[in-house]
Amino acid sequence: MEIMTRDFGKIEIDKSDIISFNSGLPGFENLEEFILLPLAEESPFIIMQSVEDPDIAFVTVEPGNLIQNYEFEISDKTEKKLKIESVSNLLILNIITLKNDFNNSTANLSAPIVINLEEKLGQQVILDDQRYQVRYKIFAAAEEVAE
Repeated sequence: MEIMTRDFGKIEIDKSDIISFNSGLPGFENLEEFILLPLAEESPFIIMQSVEDPDIAFVTVEPGNLIQNYEFEISDKTEKKLKIESVSNLLILNIITLKNDFNNSTANLSAPIVINLEEKLGQQVILDDQRYQVRYKIFAAAEEVAE
């Protein structure tokens, strides 16, 4: 299947790689199908591209690339909706907000994207956890080392 993407132009994808977000994403409820595309080889960033709208793509990153011990609980309702049977099948991503000054770019740690890779189901989960910021500076650890 061929789709148009924001960052890579027209590409060929396998329908079996499409992840269904049955409720869309907050603010993008009408978009339910996404594909994950590596930004570049050796890059920790993953583009979550809408299959339905070529202009909608989110830069994401696995939280382990940003902070240690990123843990949260999800509701039984979400667990059932995503058909989660094992955490080993899960991919957790955080959406990156890119800034003009790349060093000021942030990650949304308080609303992770939870994907069941086996079932190809995903949902953005809004956490009620004060430990995680909406605008976590992704280069914060590097800045602390430099100081």
